[in-house]
Amino acid sequence: MAPHEMNTEGTLVWAAPGSSASRPIVETAASELNLAVHFCAYKELLELLRTERCHVACIELGFDVHPGLTLLKSVSERMPRLTTVVASSDSSVSMIRGVLEGGAADFLSLPLNPQELSKTLIKLSQTAMKSAASRGQTAGTVITVCGARGGLGATTLAVNLAFSLTTVSRADVALVDLDLQRGDVSAFLNLTPLNSIATIAEAKGPVDDIFLAGTLTRHPRGVFVLPAPAQVEEGDAVGHDHVELALQLMRAQFAHTVVDTARTVNGAMLAALEQSDHILILTDLSVPGVRAARRMIELLLRGNVSAQLIEPVFSHVIPGPVSPQDAVRALGKEPLLVLPRDDAAACGAMNDGTPLNGKQSPLSFAIAELAAKLAGVALPLKPKGLLQRVFSKEARK
Repeated sequence: MAPHEMNTEGTLVWAAPGSSASRPIVETAASELNLAVHFCAYKELLELLRTERCHVACIELGFDVHPGLTLLKSVSERMPRLTTVVASSDSSVSMIRGVLEGGAADFLSLPLNPQELSKTLIKLSQTAMKSAASRGQTAGTVITVCGARGGLGATTLAVNLAFSLTTVSRADVALVDLDLQRGDVSAFLNLTPLNSIATIAEAKGPVDDIFLAGTLTRHPRGVFVLPAPAQVEEGDAVGHDHVELALQLMRAQFAHTVVDTARTVNGAMLAALEQSDHILILTDLSVPGVRAARRMIELLLRGNVSAQLIEPVFSHVIPGPVSPQDAVRALGKEPLLVLPRDDAAACGAMNDGTPLNGKQSPLSFAIAELAAKLAGVALPLKPKGLLQRVFSKEARK
């Protein structure tokens, strides 16, 4: 299963249910196009994509097409930015439509036609390069969410801010879980990711945008998630440089990257703060909360973080005796937004493993307003209450 050894311009992975009769044609085309090529079985593909830098993956369907189509679905969900093509002896319209709807970028008929294969590989490689170039033209923003203390709903804010940003900006958004030992983002979204940020830390070779794509998990509603490690001890391998590299790559690929952090300051969190365009300090109006937020802001300022990047967000999730005016005086900053207390919506979304986005509640409207401010777009209009709608209708008569 070793690739051809050469100075290549990319790597093609070809997965088949058994021994592939297409192998000689694929090897010839790959050699002519200066591509390295791996051949593997279905069961080996996901692990190979996780550990190797792959530019194009092809899934060859067998007589029973269902295992291959299931594999295509898994690859598309777990590695959404990977260019995938499917080859099948069934070239019916329904098959081609199903393959393309399943996430494949193109379809090849079996037995392979050498000219068709070469043409497809050239087209896909050029498309991938143009896509990478266009992503690099405009740098995205990194938004880091820091809870002044535990229990304030920082993860709830980070998760739902990411989904609101996809709605208000209509752009690609990523979500990173940097709570390396107790990360809950995957649980909040009912995801079972194959990879995590530890995959980047453990990479044997260079980490580029293609490698990064293999570590992301795409939520059905469009947000790309870089989860925390599944095992607590894996978090020890993730350091400052790994997070810095990941966020630099994500800035080039996504319009917005939202980072959820742990409550303790470590190398990974420092890297996120250094890369951030917005640092949201979430605090309640309790004395310990405001005091912790002030200490966090003072730490950032001592670390030469620009005061303009630091933006407090007040939360009423835990009632406190400090007035908003006193909190502003203590922190030296006006809040970017005040989040209402909405236990039913927050707890329901968390336990259901679904984002608030699309559910009408005071909290979802507030987070949508925050997303609009950060994205620099028009604020979403809040729907009118029942009585207000009735009176408005009467006034129009």
